[in-house]
Order: sequence, then structure tokens, then C-alpha cells
Amino acid sequence: MIIKKILSLSILAFFLVLFAGGILIQFLSPEMFKNTEWTPPVFILVASLLCLVNQKKRTIYLLLLAGIIGFFSEIIGIITGFPYGEYNYTSKLGIQVMGVPVVLICAWIIVTNLALDLTSFLRIRKIFFPFVFSSITTSYDLLIDPLMSGPLNYWIWADSTGGFYGVPIENFFGWFLVSLFISILPWKTWNNSLFPISVNLLLPIFFITTSLTNKLYLPGIIGILMISFYIIVILRSNSFKPDNLS
Repeated sequence: MIIKKILSLSILAFFLVLFAGGILIQFLSPEMFKNTEWTPPVFILVASLLCLVNQKKRTIYLLLLAGIIGFFSEIIGIITGFPYGEYNYTSKLGIQVMGVPVVLICAWIIVTNLALDLTSFLRIRKIFFPFVFSSITTSYDLLIDPLMSGPLNYWIWADSTGGFYGVPIENFFGWFLVSLFISILPWKTWNNSLFPISVNLLLPIFFITTSLTNKLYLPGIIGILMISFYIIVILRSNSFKPDNLS
């Protein structure tokens, strides 16, 4: 148990170092951060590990399955243009399978993590869960997609002249559709701990900061509203107990 806690805290510490570096690089001289091309996929990987830490085995398997579902939806998207539109990944996110970076499995775990954590605090009725879950993930994409396909250049849209900051509107319908599919997995247990909460707070802060420094003001505002809502919900929840966040 002690070894597990030390390992978990070590992963969190590494995540905080990567987070701080990602923020600082935007305000300090890029010359101070040479040879850091490896950090984006590692940052995403470490964040996903924090989402898995302290969860029950069943939940871990489901999160991995959610990541795989999202990953295969990306492969289908690259091949057919459905459900997201026509786009191609650059080499910035590392190793690819059929044109899709493997680290996208981790990205889908992170997005699923936020939706599950927030809905667990909201304590909504089961019938509304798929809609709320998918609305949260799609809102997250409104923050990250203009940034990642724009200034960060992680992928390129075939037509980047319209839509939302160059992102085709159908992409967001695609996100909602795939998220609906993920939401119907048999989710039953969720552990609100320090680790998923740290990812849910700090990763959007990173994206918000990067959006605003790149003058993507509307995505940044959407991110601010999303994270503010998240903080308010968890603070007002009866199940929020800081002593249990370990």
C-alpha cells in the first residue's frame, strides 16, 4: 500500500513538473526549453496514468476500453472522414498506428475521466447520464481542438477556413456521438481522489493559458467557464471531503 502511494505521488510530482514547464515555456525564452519535443505525448501519458491511479480494477478496464473506443473512432475518422471530418495528424504526438498517434488512447481516457468525475459529483439521474456525459466531453473539445489543430499543429483539417476557429462543426457532433457510445459502458464505481481531480483542474488551466496566449479568446473563455463550473460543483457537493482525496 505504501509503495503504491509513493508511486502515485511520484507520478503526480512528474505531472506537476511537466505542467509547470508547459506554462513557463509560454512566458520565458524558448531557448531555455530546447529538445523538449518529447514532452507533449509524455504529458498526456502521465495525465492518463493519474486518471487510472486509485481506481478499482473494473473502472481501470473500462477507462482503457473508453480510450480504445476513442482511438478506433479516430482511425475510422482518418480513413473515412466520419464522424469528425477530414483531417490528418502531424508527427508531433509520437508513434502512430494507421495515421493516429497511439497516445490518443490516453487523451480519450483523460476526457472520459473529467466527464465521469464531474457527473459523479452532480449525482444526476441515470436516464440523463449519457447526455450530460457527452455534453461535458464536447465542451472540453471546444477548448482543446482549436488549440491543438491551430497553434500547436498536432493535426491539420482538410478545410480549415470555416467552422469554429477552423474546426468543422461536424467534429463536435462526432465527439458527442462517440462520447454517447462510451457513456453506455457499464460505469458503476468512481473514486473521487486527488489524482483525477488534479488532472481535471490543471490540464484545462494549461489549455486555457495556452489558448489565451495564442489569442484564442473564445475557447479560453469556454475553458474558464467549464473549470469554474467543475470547482463549484465539487465544492458544493455533499460527497466532497478533502480528507478522502488521497
